[in-house]
Amino acid sequence: MSQATHFRVGLSADFLDERRQLLFPDIGLASLQGQPGLEYEFLGDYRPEYTPELISDYDVLISLKPRITANSLQGVERLCAIGRCGVGYDNVDLVACTEHDIAVYITPQGVVRPIGESIVLFVLALSHNLVRKDRMVREGRWVESTRALGREPRDRVIGSVGFGNIAREAFRLLRAFGVARLLAFDPYVSPAVLRESGAEPVSLVDLFRQSDYVLINCPLTPETRRLVGSELLAMMKPTAFLINTSRGPIVDEAALITALEDRKIAGAALDVFETEPLPAGSPLTKLDNVILTSHSIGWTEELFRDMGRIDCEGALAVMRGDAPANVVNREVLQRAGFRRKLEQYREHAARVRT
Repeated sequence: MSQATHFRVGLSADFLDERRQLLFPDIGLASLQGQPGLEYEFLGDYRPEYTPELISDYDVLISLKPRITANSLQGVERLCAIGRCGVGYDNVDLVACTEHDIAVYITPQGVVRPIGESIVLFVLALSHNLVRKDRMVREGRWVESTRALGREPRDRVIGSVGFGNIAREAFRLLRAFGVARLLAFDPYVSPAVLRESGAEPVSLVDLFRQSDYVLINCPLTPETRRLVGSELLAMMKPTAFLINTSRGPIVDEAALITALEDRKIAGAALDVFETEPLPAGSPLTKLDNVILTSHSIGWTEELFRDMGRIDCEGALAVMRGDAPANVVNREVLQRAGFRRKLEQYREHAARVRT
């Protein structure tokens, strides 16, 4: 990095609306403003997948939705880090990023509370027939709506597939409702840690058989893709609900639709889908026992404020020559090319200070 070169941060264009105005009140940009030697800008073009010409002139990219593939990084040498808004990174080719000496970091602290609250929201909405009653009242079916009795989460069993920070927060909040048991399946968390967190370690089969609410809280990986299919869905109680706020492809959508249509399970709440946006003709849109939201149920002002600040803090760390927090491709931290980039930033930061 030459002395005249600014440290450049690019933000994906989907932070802006059609008029190029911020969609969110606060994404942490105040921490970047006024920093000597730093400039930031929003990318001028939104594409579902980045192209090299869009991102090659930045030191750090802060990204919301677009995919980052091996093709995105062809010939990209300057980029040192990518800050993903959120905790999922299935839209990022981590191997390609590592090979290009690019650290990928996420924002877990900004996501935990709003998604945990959203899970509780879904549990309560399903339990009390919220959406169904709303529709009945709008349709003039007042008396019929009063007969659609709910079933409280009190004294019920809640199970989580995956037990990361979001699942732990959801469990913490759900304890206030007097649930009977909290079950968890996560092969990457020891039974002792699960018990210390107040969850009972169980097998995946037992979780589906015993739970009144099944929460999907695992990341999308080759191992979890379509993990929840017809076999597991058939094990659920006919009074049980499935809630997915993680990633759509973890659940076999066709199998879930069949289970909902045949009333093999009581219902579902889905914030994520195999194809997004959800196609207008999807059978899910015609079912009255499923709640559908647009992969944004946890989107709050606080969510974007906290995620933005974490991403911007990561960019400032790189500018100082330090690795950002929450790097997911940890092996990049030991690569000579990545460490050389950080050393150049340290040298540049020293020149700016003097």
